[in-house]
Amino acid sequence: MALFGPELIMDAKSALNAVSDVVNAVHLANINELTFYLVFSAGCAAGKAKAEESHDGEYAGTWALNGSEVKFGDNVVKTVKVTGVSKAQRVRISEAIVGGTLSVWAMGR
Repeated sequence: MALFGPELIMDAKSALNAVSDVVNAVHLANINELTFYLVFSAGCAAGKAKAEESHDGEYAGTWALNGSEVKFGDNVVKTVKVTGVSKAQRVRISEAIVGGTLSVWAMGR
């Protein structure tokens, strides 16, 4: 069984449209289940993030949404689970994080 991570792909970001490092085909080879851990710091009062995927890690257009948009939490971890084969995955801040930051870890098998 192939394993990936856990790997920090976004470190303490808050700006609108900030994106994580892309989890690409090299990382995703033989991975059928991927979990993003969205870690909101203490003090978060607003903000949202989206897990997204694309056919190309360098794609400049709008990426496809995986699951639902994730709403902030104050000093909390939330997850997005992705099942199936894909080429490129990332997390994007879709509404600025206010009063704190977002860090994202990825892990797959």
